[in-house]
Amino acid sequence: LIRIQSLDVRDNDYLKEEEEGLQIPPLQNGGVRMEVDGGFVIEKCPSDHPMAKVSTQSPSASAQNDLVLVTFSFTVDPKLPIIPKSFINFFLRTAMGQMWNMFLNVAEDVKDGKRVEHCDEIERKRDLYDWIEERTRVMLSEGSVGGGNGGGNGDGDDG
Repeated sequence: LIRIQSLDVRDNDYLKEEEEGLQIPPLQNGGVRMEVDGGFVIEKCPSDHPMAKVSTQSPSASAQNDLVLVTFSFTVDPKLPIIPKSFINFFLRTAMGQMWNMFLNVAEDVKDGKRVEHCDEIERKRDLYDWIEERTRVMLSEGSVGGGNGGGNGDGDDG
């Protein structure tokens, strides 16, 4: 599980900004910031998932075994009294897809060494990324999905 939560700049999160290299501009003209809370769940793709059937048509023989299911869930408080349905539809149908494509493009660039700052940050946090890579190998090597302890080592302290 990867958790996402918006920074609350009213509660001295500016320290986090500096630590993480973020630059959040101050509000102007009585503006407000929306709040976001959500996360990703990453797991081995169940063999009965609709996209698993598509991957069996892939030329890669191991494509089925390497499928990962990523579920993204979030709540947003935009601080508005009403949100037009057309905006919600646009955001969910168009903007979210574009955001996901941008996310995947960045991931591919990092993998290919094209995002030097990302690669440097991964090296700076090498212990964390080694742990993530090991958990991914364990998750993909497990024979079943949904049973057992979710790919952990059984000690209940996998997160």
